[in-house]
Amino acid sequence: MLTANEVLKVGLELVHTNERIHKVKGDPWTPKTNHKRFKGHCGTSHVVVSSLWGDLQTTNFVPPDVPPQGECIESPLESLNFIYRYKRETEREAVFDKSRKTLRKWCLHYLKRIQALKSQKIIFPEFNAADVWIMTVDGTHCKVNEPSHPECSMDEKCFSHKHKNSGMSYELGIHLFESKLIWMNSPFPAGRNDNGNFSQGGLKAKLISIQKKALGDKGHNGHPEACSTYNAFDDAAVKKFKSRAQMRHEQFNGMLKEFSCLDNCFRHGEEMFKVCFEATAVICQCRMDHGEQLFDLLSGIWFDHAEGESDEDADSDSD
Repeated sequence: MLTANEVLKVGLELVHTNERIHKVKGDPWTPKTNHKRFKGHCGTSHVVVSSLWGDLQTTNFVPPDVPPQGECIESPLESLNFIYRYKRETEREAVFDKSRKTLRKWCLHYLKRIQALKSQKIIFPEFNAADVWIMTVDGTHCKVNEPSHPECSMDEKCFSHKHKNSGMSYELGIHLFESKLIWMNSPFPAGRNDNGNFSQGGLKAKLISIQKKALGDKGHNGHPEACSTYNAFDDAAVKKFKSRAQMRHEQFNGMLKEFSCLDNCFRHGEEMFKVCFEATAVICQCRMDHGEQLFDLLSGIWFDHAEGESDEDADSDSD
């Protein structure tokens, strides 16, 4: 196990900033400058990476493609740099002074191990019997290189209307009142809309089976027994609640898109896309577990609603 400061030191030295580490005033491991430098290369804080490294040491999953020997913290840091910066192999070779083959092998190894942590980090919890709305659901699209098609130059099933480009989409579910990703459904061709993914991907059936509902955008219309969307007859407080719920979900989507492998056009194929997306989702969940919380959904909503009720009560009392 490594402390957070030890991880910080290794990470900064790995990207050749060791001369600048000690130019800051005081203890080099406390200034925010060095913390920002580390996050700028790895996409998350040294505290999160230290915790993640500990999780990797305790999990039983080891991919069969690379023997678990010679493990060191440098390779996971290089893997995080890959998904956060998404540089080409020639650029990574120059930064880390390692062969492209070595970087490729260990990067895939550790990304698969981080991906495997989803069974520990992304869990659909038990809910109270009184709960009705339990989560928000939305699809997020990522651009990918155009897949080959036996007849056409482009495959319309993969066309993303959001990016006007070939793409893949993931269906994500966020807990309404906790900063937790609780549902992640495998990549779909971006040509199928969120409504189809919801109804055919298993989430609708799961919600009906437990008699709960999700909150979704207009793309999820048509499933009132499992998903509530915009309704013109909602009162002001409910409209505001639904709007803030979608904004909160977009906040998590934005956290994912901080990683360049998901924000830029992905060029490594569908299988690698699944590994990188799910590894990134695990990292974002770890970030939320260590203090990067989503905003409070209820802040300012029920106060306004209660204020409205108090005015009505006052009018009835005066009558």
